[in-house]
Amino acid sequence: MAVVGLPSGPGSPGRVAVVHDSGRTRVIRLLLHGQTVIRKEPLGAEAPGRLRHEIAMLRRLRDVVGVVSLLEAPQYPESIVLADVGGTTLAELAPPLGVDELVGLAVALAEAVAGMHRAGVMHRDLTPANIVVSDDGTPCLIDFAAATTFAEVRPEFTHHTQIAGTLAYLAPEQTGRTGRAVDHRADLYSLGAVLYELATGTPPFGTGDPLRLVHDHLARVPVPPVEVRPDLPGLFSAIVVHLLEKEPDNRYQSADGLVHDLERLRGGPSAEAARVGERDFPARLLAPSRLVGRETEVATLREALDDALAGRCHGVVVGEAPGVGKTALVDELRAVVTGRDGWYVAGKFDQYRRHLEFNAVHLVFRALGRLLLAEPEEELAQLRERILRAVGPNAGLHSASIPEFAALLGVAPDAGNPLTAAVRGQRGGAAILRAVASRKRPLVVFVDDLQWAGHTALGFVDLVLSEGPIEGLLLVVAYREDEVDGERHLAEPLARWRDRAAVRFIRLDNLSGPSLTAMVGEMLRADPGAAAGLAALIEPYTSGNPYETVELLNALRHDGLLVATAGGWQWDNTAVAAHLDRSVVAELLAARVAAVPPTAREMIEAMACLGGRAEAALLRTALGVPADAVDQALAAALGEGLLVAEPGAREAVRFRHDRIREVVLAGLEPPRQRTLQLAMARRLAAVPELFAASAEQYLPVVDVLEDAEERRVVVGLLRRAADQAETTGDYLRTSAHLAAAVRLVEPADTATL
Repeated sequence: MAVVGLPSGPGSPGRVAVVHDSGRTRVIRLLLHGQTVIRKEPLGAEAPGRLRHEIAMLRRLRDVVGVVSLLEAPQYPESIVLADVGGTTLAELAPPLGVDELVGLAVALAEAVAGMHRAGVMHRDLTPANIVVSDDGTPCLIDFAAATTFAEVRPEFTHHTQIAGTLAYLAPEQTGRTGRAVDHRADLYSLGAVLYELATGTPPFGTGDPLRLVHDHLARVPVPPVEVRPDLPGLFSAIVVHLLEKEPDNRYQSADGLVHDLERLRGGPSAEAARVGERDFPARLLAPSRLVGRETEVATLREALDDALAGRCHGVVVGEAPGVGKTALVDELRAVVTGRDGWYVAGKFDQYRRHLEFNAVHLVFRALGRLLLAEPEEELAQLRERILRAVGPNAGLHSASIPEFAALLGVAPDAGNPLTAAVRGQRGGAAILRAVASRKRPLVVFVDDLQWAGHTALGFVDLVLSEGPIEGLLLVVAYREDEVDGERHLAEPLARWRDRAAVRFIRLDNLSGPSLTAMVGEMLRADPGAAAGLAALIEPYTSGNPYETVELLNALRHDGLLVATAGGWQWDNTAVAAHLDRSVVAELLAARVAAVPPTAREMIEAMACLGGRAEAALLRTALGVPADAVDQALAAALGEGLLVAEPGAREAVRFRHDRIREVVLAGLEPPRQRTLQLAMARRLAAVPELFAASAEQYLPVVDVLEDAEERRVVVGLLRRAADQAETTGDYLRTSAHLAAAVRLVEPADTATL
């Protein structure tokens, strides 16, 4: 550890010890105002955002025992200053630990995690390196750079070399390969991996090769610690095995339940007869992590992938009503294709935002480009050659429209003739998929909410489903049946695909009575008889719709009709029936939206206008408020389960379900919505690279613009957005933007025309 001297003076450190130094972060120990402190300085272009984020997390954790304390140090505005707890990290200790020390440390760690979770924060990177043990043996959680508020996180399917977190301790769902949301239970899995290492000397699946570690976390059952080390208490081993369950529903649901079980280890031999998890209840009821009542549909998807590998299946079309679970169903393919060393990419269309960043096909190719760019250089060179050979002279078109392919192909952007761009883009896209997919590395492409696709994107899907099969490729598309009728542009291709033997169809209905009972039973951990009684009461209000069932059960919990007790979830059927007579399921979401603080409500109203998903940076610009204010407002909406976080280099949030966004928009009075969209459009227009988002917000309000200079600026924005749409062959959007621009041009302004 390097030590250097600094000039002394008021508030100046006398000595500095470098604890850690990398390209992203510098950590030093220094003397400040007579006490040693830790100064953590994020480095690089993203440092300001990372600094702000970690400080926000630490402020939420003030006074939580077992979590490092944030100190106020105005003299270091670009750093995080923390209390120095001394001691050493668990990574620097030499496990295995003695039984008494192990149990004491495990209890203290579980209590720290429980306190962190009660404060509404999940760590997302619990490892021995991020746990400091003081000289008296007290553990302290550090490094909250990856932490988020207590909400669901949906990780992208990324290259195995780029999965965020420390793989040896990472929960299966954090790999992005299970289709499961990441929530606080991922921390409990990681804590189990840490305790496993402290007990046996190694993590449950060792360290090393990333691909092997991902496979082991997904599929391999760890050897129980007591079999590795026979002197361990059987209950301790059972607790660790329970923490390391693959399915989030099967492991501990709360750190408080874990603390209860660990405390029993101090009760002597009688504790060995206890059952793990007997007082373990979640703070919020979640849908089962595994799909209930969809065994036939999952089998159809698996069979389709097998047939795609043999070139016998072009794709699968999934139709459903809102809230039935089409996205969750298709996400089951993540683990299946991972087991075959393949990839999974997905994109979703947006009903209200039609520019390029909300084009599902465009998003699919961007995600595929990121996976390709992460390949080793030798493999990347071969892929580049195959793709260039496949797309031929249209390589410039893909470079012009997809940033990742500009970097991948090394060809100058050149969209060529705009009149043929759509057809060339469709053909080139199919050629790229043919060049990438193979039996050796199958590729699943999921295009969601196809009912809102433009003609060009729909033409691409039609091309892939109608032409000869692409070996190793499975294209899955999903649509809402209630948004399709004979007048809509999707009806014709749907009829055509039904006549093709190589295209499979799945129709998702609401859950049957037995399946609804099973879902209620899994959520409440109730016996079949009790679950059947409650399911029968709520079925008339939800019709077996999975999303509405989760919402209604949480409303009953919130209203005190479902109560967690030491003996499990309790309720009175008579009281539930009387309460439901006064409740309307359709009003539940509106009530939840209305219940969040005003700043959070304004945030989700803005998000609803911006689209189903928005990057945090875009929200800050659109609303013109400081980053801290955005983070605080988002935290409330995330905590209520209205939004879901999407971590990454470009952090984003999205509505947990389209229904929530629809409710928010329905509650916006037209004058309020116009005022909001106009204000956001003006702020976005000030940032040149956000021209498309600005143009989208201006579209509904162009008729209220009176200032001549603003009208001229907006014409330019609309024309740029139209040019972008034309590049990808989206002529409907091109026409909409140009028509709006024409309404703003003065008749005498022939130069602008």
